[in-house]
Amino acid sequence: MEGSYDEIVSENPFFVEFKNEYTNLFQHCIAQSWIICVPRIGSLTSRVFAIEDFCAHILVPSDELPESHYSTLTEKQVTVANKVITLEVTKGLPLQSHILFEETFYTEDFIKYKVWCIESPLEPTTKTGDNLTTKEYLASINDCIDLLWTQAAGRQVLDQIEQSVQLFLKKQPLPIAIGPLRDSISELYTQCLQYALQNRRLREKSKSCKMTLENIKIAVECYMQQLLFGSIFKHICTFGAYEDSHLNKKIRNMNDIQLKDLDIKKELFHSVPKAKQILSKIDTFNTVLEKVLCLKQALNAINEIDSSNNIVLLTADDLLPVFVFLVIKSGLPNWYSQLTYMKEFRFSGVGRGDGDESTFLITTLEAVIEHIQSGALSGPPNPESYYYESNLAEENVNGRQRKNSLTESISTSDTNPRDETLEHVFELIKANHSEQVQAILLRNKRNLESIKENVNDILKVSLDKEFDDIDDDSESESELYEKLCHPLCNCKRCCSKISKNLLKTSPTVASRDGHGLTPLHVASIHGKATIVELLIEMDAEIDATDLNECTPLHYAATRGHQNALLLLLHSGANINQTNIDKNTPLHLCVNNGHLNCVKALIYFAEHCRIKLMINSTNENGNTPLHLASKWGYEGIARLLIENGAEPSLQNRHNKTSFDYAHNLKILQVLKSVTPNLYEYIHITSTDVKTLKFSDNSLNLKQLKSKFKIHENNTSKTVENLKTIERILKAISFGDVKLACFYMNIDYLSYKDNKSNKALCHPLCECQSCKKTKGTQTDYDVNYPDSNGLTALHCAARYGLDELSNILILNNANVNCQNKRGQTPLHLAALNNKPVVINLLLNNGANINAIDHSGNTPLHDASEMGNIGAAKVLLNYNPDITMFNGSEKTALSVAKEKVHLTIIDLIEKHASKL
Repeated sequence: MEGSYDEIVSENPFFVEFKNEYTNLFQHCIAQSWIICVPRIGSLTSRVFAIEDFCAHILVPSDELPESHYSTLTEKQVTVANKVITLEVTKGLPLQSHILFEETFYTEDFIKYKVWCIESPLEPTTKTGDNLTTKEYLASINDCIDLLWTQAAGRQVLDQIEQSVQLFLKKQPLPIAIGPLRDSISELYTQCLQYALQNRRLREKSKSCKMTLENIKIAVECYMQQLLFGSIFKHICTFGAYEDSHLNKKIRNMNDIQLKDLDIKKELFHSVPKAKQILSKIDTFNTVLEKVLCLKQALNAINEIDSSNNIVLLTADDLLPVFVFLVIKSGLPNWYSQLTYMKEFRFSGVGRGDGDESTFLITTLEAVIEHIQSGALSGPPNPESYYYESNLAEENVNGRQRKNSLTESISTSDTNPRDETLEHVFELIKANHSEQVQAILLRNKRNLESIKENVNDILKVSLDKEFDDIDDDSESESELYEKLCHPLCNCKRCCSKISKNLLKTSPTVASRDGHGLTPLHVASIHGKATIVELLIEMDAEIDATDLNECTPLHYAATRGHQNALLLLLHSGANINQTNIDKNTPLHLCVNNGHLNCVKALIYFAEHCRIKLMINSTNENGNTPLHLASKWGYEGIARLLIENGAEPSLQNRHNKTSFDYAHNLKILQVLKSVTPNLYEYIHITSTDVKTLKFSDNSLNLKQLKSKFKIHENNTSKTVENLKTIERILKAISFGDVKLACFYMNIDYLSYKDNKSNKALCHPLCECQSCKKTKGTQTDYDVNYPDSNGLTALHCAARYGLDELSNILILNNANVNCQNKRGQTPLHLAALNNKPVVINLLLNNGANINAIDHSGNTPLHDASEMGNIGAAKVLLNYNPDITMFNGSEKTALSVAKEKVHLTIIDLIEKHASKL
């Protein structure tokens, strides 16, 4: 409970009166190092205090047990345990009060004294009573635990609830539908509440005060939910997986919506960022109480006093649009499941009626979600104008680099009064007026070509300084005409000036607006496939980039326009182009849930034999599969997995796709990983070129044989994958003989040569050396499984030194890496296998090898506290100054984990260097 309550003790009326009115007693307490207890503000029913009231709140430590046993100046005995003060009284039950916090003060002479702020007075009176020992308001799981602990005078009730929950989880599997799950947990809640009310103290307090009973109900419910949350919430997310994924798709496609699009009052703009920050933390809470309070705090943040100290009064019509905006911008992937949890598993609030504040907040959230799901919101009217209204503009000001193609292209004037401005062309594109767009752009293209020829002729003839200002782009139209000889002048100098200005104001397919958007960008954003095709035929630049380094293909993928996307791909758009955030088109269409565009990208790449970077990472290290897993797009995740997406890859936060999966359906898809045989099934473009040009006499028979090789490779690959699976399983059981059998290794020939005597020389083939080496297998012992694990990886992990030695003698690569970049030495260090570590290092293992997280084997041994592994590694002089991906050395990792022996070993090794 400490930290959840705070007040300024020096302003507490009880403390102020004691300090000012009873100065001598106060000074004596300080001199004797006695403890002053101050009841919290609001816990006292009177502001008139007598000397006895203060004496009852001064604790004098006992000589024998000064830390736990005290007496008051009214001669009452007091004990303190777990921040609970227990006062022995002559009648009834012991009186208890919780220590909210401790504060240390200093006098002018720098003498220190302690003050305890306590929950309720220590002197029982008819005015205060026992009821005040119960908090009127519970705000967290800690408050609930404290209430059950203090009011029950121990943790018996907490233990009974914990045992009931454990028995519930063990007794039977959880129901597969939300209704039965709710009913079974409701029954558990009733049982736990009965256990709580069997406690004599809780029963008597709840009888005397209705508020106490309500708080006990909430506390029991919250503690039960805290224990159950990890087991049931994934099931709730699974039940609502379909609704969550569809809601996420709508939210992701409205993520560029702005406050003004929802007609939100400008007076509320300043408070939205704080409210969004509060609401985005709702998934960090495990109890319904804390989640509902999070909703309340977010809405209270909106209604706070604004910067001009004016109170903003909200109506329901003002509140709902702000709440809609907060839900869209929160970035949470499971709003429907969050709502279901709060709505269905709040048992303590049943029967309170419509006036309950928590019910109102939950109903408000439900209305917001229904409004978003209904499709009434369609995003901003001009989506292309909102891609730059985020912090991107601020980053640009701070010097973040962008492509300079905008400054190299023909620009347009936003204030041009002409009808055929670039803005007008953009409006025509949005309205899908393809004929008008074509007419304007073709006419301008012809005019500008003739103007350029005219200007070039003039520049060839005139080299005089009077033409130096022709390239001045800073002139407005009014300034331009002021510099002409007269408004109707046709001299070469005036013509060249007017022509140069027309080059700036006549939109073409290459023109850009202030954000770097071309007509092809705008057509792709709005999905106008006819105009996209038209612009491509007019030689528009397919891979033109805007300020965010986004191409038209990025925008077609983001908005889910499959036809426009396919037109761009067939015209040569770069399928793996990244924007400023390192997102590929595949990232963007996956993030927004556009399954049709994901299919288009994958199938187009397969059909055209283009390498689609399906595991490419963006700036945060997320692959497309990370995004599909986070937002619950089951169909997209399955499609990515089938085409080679790797779920075990980690992002910059060391999270895999498994970590982002919030329901069991996505987890099941991720676990169904099958090897991608694409590279074995299809002939690459290099093979086709080889077939075409390497040998002119290549006939059909040879061509068929070339294809047959790939077919054989495919079947061989499947067979090898099955074999390596059996081998790794045998190794995991420690069955060396069976593993050797699967690898066609004569185990007995190695078992008979345990001495492993040295060879005459590495290539010696004498009978003695052949016997030492044993029979070499025809099986490739370096063949990995789908996670990149070889037989040597597993042998090192399980500490099978005999098998490791056999594999090394059969040419196993001691430095091979799995998909996490780990070598066998990494796995041996992680699992504390010093004998295998020694064997690997003696056979050429790289002691300073780093995995994808930047960890060396010594980093891994230090993190796990593996003393034996660390000792062996240090004997081979590793580089102890190397940093991992978190900028930490092995010594720093050991200190962080408080592995004292390893710290001592590394420091001693460093002192010898």
